[in-house]
Amino acid sequence: METLPFSRNTLLKVMCNSGKCLFPCVLCYITVIQILWLCFISGYKDKWAALSVLFLQLWIYISVFRSRTKIRMLTEELNRISNMLRVYTLQKTKTLKIYIWVYCLFVTFMTVFLEMTLFNSGMIAHEQHKLQNSEFIPAHLKEHSVTIMYCSFALITLIGHFFFTTLPEYYCFVCCCMKQFFLHFVWKSKVLIVRQDYQRILEIYKEMNEAMIMMDNFLSLPIMISVVNILTSLFWYGYSFAFPPNANNVTGILFYMGFVQYFLLLLITLIPAAAANQAAATARDFVLSLSGWFPKRYSVIKVHVCRKFMRKTALALWKIYRIDNSLLLSAIGSLISYGILVGTLGSVQNINNEL
Repeated sequence: METLPFSRNTLLKVMCNSGKCLFPCVLCYITVIQILWLCFISGYKDKWAALSVLFLQLWIYISVFRSRTKIRMLTEELNRISNMLRVYTLQKTKTLKIYIWVYCLFVTFMTVFLEMTLFNSGMIAHEQHKLQNSEFIPAHLKEHSVTIMYCSFALITLIGHFFFTTLPEYYCFVCCCMKQFFLHFVWKSKVLIVRQDYQRILEIYKEMNEAMIMMDNFLSLPIMISVVNILTSLFWYGYSFAFPPNANNVTGILFYMGFVQYFLLLLITLIPAAAANQAAATARDFVLSLSGWFPKRYSVIKVHVCRKFMRKTALALWKIYRIDNSLLLSAIGSLISYGILVGTLGSVQNINNEL
């Protein structure tokens, strides 16, 4: 929201500032309620998993909040590169806006659907039963505790399935832009070679390379935390769907739809980043061979390229793991492996308890 021009609209500016103050308070409220629930009401493993996901989301919020100025700078840089390359025509801009609106409507529908499914499932009744039978809460406060519980479940679902999906969505949008820029750069460079304008080619590539480096510098850590958060949520939803705590159709639909949403988030986070890295590698290979197209300027271009662009630029998870298509397969394989392991250990534990 800080990238939007609020200076001329007082109402939007007030809404933005109030949202920035309200959101941290809501996160602190949910965290405190979740910790108190674990200490006094329930000590089940799934609640500890929910608390770990909540801490990951807090970490994401803190990382993004500290990088909000860089997000604005990256948006301005992408706009400048788009004007240099003239990638997005009026028709492409309208198509991009339609895709964004369709996805926003889909996320909103999923969030509302999950909220309605949650309150019609057996989970709420089961948690309310535990709350009313708790020895740590006085009898005259149990009615208020039930209201707090309802508010907490609603806020957790809203934040987990709506607000924290914005970072993967933004990352997907930026990666798609960078992919289009690099691919269009290769096509435009061939036109500039005909005009013998190698300086323009190097200038455009320098802007794109700097944008890629800036993007990886401040987004690699939040994206890594976001991927861990998505994988943890996927594991929890998948395991709960396979072994539901309260077996009924509504609860099964809740876990299934949550699994589908987080799986889509995993896809839109990793696949566009892998495509952007592949397009960046193609553009870099073209720039490294640029001196061969200008024999008279061969030494000048070669020296400039060796000084500026010999370092490989790629998007990574916390500058540790380069994002490519194999990362998606590795993540899915890890989820399946841990799911089989946990399911096997749970079956063995149940057999030992029966014996």
